[in-house]
Amino acid sequence: MELDRTGPRLALFLTAAVQLGYALMAILNLLKWHHGSLGLVSAVLILIAFFGLQLFHCNPYTAHLRARIGPWTLALQAALAYAPLPMFGVLWGGFGGFLSGSVLVVLRGSALAWILFVLNACAVFGLAVARFTLVESLYLTLATVVIGLMVHGLTRLSDIVVEQYRLRHRAAWAAVSGERLRFARDLHDLLGYSLSAITLKSELTLRKVGVDDDHARKELVETLNIARQALADVRAVAHGYREMSVVAELRSVTGVLNAAGVETAIEGEPGELDPRTGTILAIVLREAVTNLLRHSAARRCRIEFGETDGRLWMAISNDGVEAEVSPVEADLCSGGLGNLAYRLGAVGGGLISTTEWGWFHLRVVVPARLAGPWPTAGRRPTPHHAS
Repeated sequence: MELDRTGPRLALFLTAAVQLGYALMAILNLLKWHHGSLGLVSAVLILIAFFGLQLFHCNPYTAHLRARIGPWTLALQAALAYAPLPMFGVLWGGFGGFLSGSVLVVLRGSALAWILFVLNACAVFGLAVARFTLVESLYLTLATVVIGLMVHGLTRLSDIVVEQYRLRHRAAWAAVSGERLRFARDLHDLLGYSLSAITLKSELTLRKVGVDDDHARKELVETLNIARQALADVRAVAHGYREMSVVAELRSVTGVLNAAGVETAIEGEPGELDPRTGTILAIVLREAVTNLLRHSAARRCRIEFGETDGRLWMAISNDGVEAEVSPVEADLCSGGLGNLAYRLGAVGGGLISTTEWGWFHLRVVVPARLAGPWPTAGRRPTPHHAS
């Protein structure tokens, strides 16, 4: 995924253009007023080295290297800023300002940076008074202060633009990763039950063909309906999220359990639920029945609904649990209960699972009414369980 880099590139270009433009102006001044060929060549070479260090100090992408060798490159730049001053005089004025800007950038956030900034301006004034007029000395000192602040400001703006780009890049990747997690979790939660039910009913249909064709046709119709619902679920996952009815899901899983030969008892009623609460309970019901079909040899299942202190709860229990591998351990490996624990935790609910005497018990609690956005991606909490 590629983000638009126009902002960082423009910020870096403007910062470099301003400073290189000043370097070009200095060279033109030297060409106009200084005619010694050897001195002129020396001045140009010093200018190239000086502004090479300047661009190094002001480039946000060299921050890590600058943190290690910044004091040494500052010392070298200081030597290049002051050494030519006696030879070129006012023509070399203002380069102390770039040094001041580099000091504020390299030593950013420290009191030492501003102390050195003031000392640099005082040093420029002291050296200028010894050789030039008072007006020229004040000009050089003011140029040092103004250019230093300009360099510091431009560099900080470039840093902010580049940092904002990096933050946008991280946010974009986080959003993409979150959507991938949501898609994977929703596929597991929505399709696990449907595929298990299709497999079960297809096996039952195969056994009934030629023996009880009417029953086989009935099972085939139900299999087709489940497959169509699975297709709708896939489309819903691709576009975001869809509401599910716990009452409709209860009828569906009861039919699947009966077809599998599991005696099902329902105690209590879900009642009128908030659509989001009903959706989460429907997803939990799907996952619980999927685990029952995949990880146990159940013959009895009990589904209970209730409300305590304004919080709804649903409990699902089944027998036929093998002692060696419980449904909890098996499902933790596939991530199903982890998905449910994440969904419930994100809306203030909870999940507890226990295994005892060959029975598996799953109990979930959720607020009667939910507020806020649908939970998307994130780190999944571990469901509470006991053996």
